[in-house]
Amino acid sequence: MNPELSFAQNRLNQLTEQLLSETPVTGDIIFFANDDAGGISGATWRFEDEDHALLKDRNVKFMLMELLNTLIQHRAGEGHTNTLHGIVHLEKSSPSIQWLTSNEAEQQRNLE
Repeated sequence: MNPELSFAQNRLNQLTEQLLSETPVTGDIIFFANDDAGGISGATWRFEDEDHALLKDRNVKFMLMELLNTLIQHRAGEGHTNTLHGIVHLEKSSPSIQWLTSNEAEQQRNLE
């Protein structure tokens, strides 16, 4: 892991390198945390149909949801409870994460 990157970014990089190497996928996952339980409560996936099918077939959707659950719990444990929601953006399978408040995540989900 690269110590210069955040814990979340390192974990996302590892997952995409493992499951999407040499496969260019682009899109967004807007995710929401369950404030009471401290884990993921849902996500909106915005990908072209072909990319969406590939993510499902390669088990990326399941693995990414599990990782997001872990990242949310890790972030909550560090006291960042006001920004447990967010967006994972994949650009040609290169991931980035942006942490958001609940209202900001809802606004992003409502954009189309």
